[in-house]
Amino acid sequence: MKKAFEYYLNKLLKKEIDQLFGEDSTIVVNYIKYSTNTKGLTIDCKLLTTDPEICVETYPVGLECLVMESWKFMGYKENITLTHSIDLK
Repeated sequence: MKKAFEYYLNKLLKKEIDQLFGEDSTIVVNYIKYSTNTKGLTIDCKLLTTDPEICVETYPVGLECLVMESWKFMGYKENITLTHSIDLK
């Protein structure tokens, strides 16, 4: 599930990622785990950006929107909690 989700984010939403976070930026999915506290899945992502100045305005809301859209597109109904970080590529 993790690899398929990461593939969808980076290949099928490449245009949106490049517009929001800079050319050749990528999203790495570290893990997808079930959380007993929230009774749902926790997704941990890291944004690897090439242009940190663009990210000042688009991170973290842009990343959250892309992840939520991808999750719904893949057809999963589970509630998710997103944890994320940002780093230079």
